[in-house]
Amino acid sequence: MASLTGPTGTVSVSLRRGIETRPATLLWWRGDPYRVELDDGTGRCVGTGPDLFAALVELRRCLDADGWLPAVRGGRLDAYPSGMAREMGGGERVYINRMGRAAETADLVDTLEPEPDASTLASVADQLRYHEDWLAS
Repeated sequence: MASLTGPTGTVSVSLRRGIETRPATLLWWRGDPYRVELDDGTGRCVGTGPDLFAALVELRRCLDADGWLPAVRGGRLDAYPSGMAREMGGGERVYINRMGRAAETADLVDTLEPEPDASTLASVADQLRYHEDWLAS
């Protein structure tokens, strides 16, 4: 189980819903399971999983119900970790995938790195659908 004595990392991010923006903090713990907590001043969403990306997905599902999207690279429509990135790197990095093109090392970014372009953010369902379409391309 993840040690809750102190987070592995803390990231200041924005939550986006349409044209609305509000600041938040993501705290995360590396371990078994990985854990991600969102503190936005109105309550806390928590996600856990076997890797950081899975924990982020669980946290995003908590936010999806109200339409909020955390502005992080792992929340982009076109972002998804490879099997190796999950197994060997704990899902701490994701690929930015382009239709019809294989993922390359240059496309690898930190899962919780802030994403400045709100137009790239997506719900968990839309991200999974894009990933399946990308695999088929």
